[in-house]
Amino acid sequence: MRKRFDEVDLLRAFGILGVIIVHILTYHLTSPIYIFFWNYLQFVVVAFVFCSGFVLSSIYQNSLDTISKTLLWYKKRFIRLIFPFWIYLLVHYSLWILFPQFFQGLGLIKTPLYFFQSAIFIGGTNFNWLPLLFLQLTFLFPIFTNLISKNKKILAVYIIFAIIVTAIFTFLTFPYSYYRLAMFIPWSLVLLVAIFVAVQVKKEKPKFSIDKVYLILGIVFFAQFISLYISNLGTGRSLNFYDHKYPPDFYYLFFGLALTCFVLIIARLKFWQNPTLKKVYFYISNNSYQIFFTHYILLDLILTLSRKNAFLQNPVLEFVIILSLSLILTFIFNQRSKILPKKNV
Repeated sequence: MRKRFDEVDLLRAFGILGVIIVHILTYHLTSPIYIFFWNYLQFVVVAFVFCSGFVLSSIYQNSLDTISKTLLWYKKRFIRLIFPFWIYLLVHYSLWILFPQFFQGLGLIKTPLYFFQSAIFIGGTNFNWLPLLFLQLTFLFPIFTNLISKNKKILAVYIIFAIIVTAIFTFLTFPYSYYRLAMFIPWSLVLLVAIFVAVQVKKEKPKFSIDKVYLILGIVFFAQFISLYISNLGTGRSLNFYDHKYPPDFYYLFFGLALTCFVLIIARLKFWQNPTLKKVYFYISNNSYQIFFTHYILLDLILTLSRKNAFLQNPVLEFVIILSLSLILTFIFNQRSKILPKKNV
């Protein structure tokens, strides 16, 4: 049976809440406090990628050692990642076309080409970049785990290559229109950090030792971020994390990894072992991918309705409504899925 890592579940739950907040605040950048949270919560995508790499490593670190096992894993993993996005895309388009008074598309365009490009991740909606990233990292994961156990020299060469590329992104402007093609390189460094941490945790070290790993990594990453922050002062380069995210550079990644490690330390406090709290964040964590897509459709609905209703223009209220409805709809979908006849795979 899979061993649970409470701090990772809590981090992933916090991550999806942060994503919802960031997407809502994108339309409410009217005060310093909203801008502050919108900017500094950008790190949650790093947390998401870290959680994915950590969990995959904890389960499959030594399992994908043959081509047949790897290909079967690719098939299952790709289906789990692609189908929810396709369902989202069909539902969002359908609601927009059928009920234009309630949905505005939120960046979608009513052309077959745009829909096709979105569906196969070669363009279209910007919203497909995260599923695409998980697909890219899924492809890399078995390669990394096998290199770790069989050929660390080749892995070292790749790491040096990824560091150089990410450094180039840090100091030179990369064309935004091509970021999908290159983003896996810097993001793969986060995946490798997650694999490293999962290996350390899997050694069943005492609680203090694991906290020490998180603390040391957090301090190292934060120190690197501070050095880049200081170097960017007076250069005219943006200090907003969003402007360093597509593709990510070291300014964004160091901050994101530092915050991820610090949140993991906080997540290991006994306070979070409360049975009721655990049920809540376990549920949110386990359904974070579905919530990710559901909340975006609901965001479209709330933003459209708020044009005619000033009451809905409060971002705190929007967050409560979107999160609540996302959890309810996810629960209903899961319950419906349980009663459907299962097919042999």
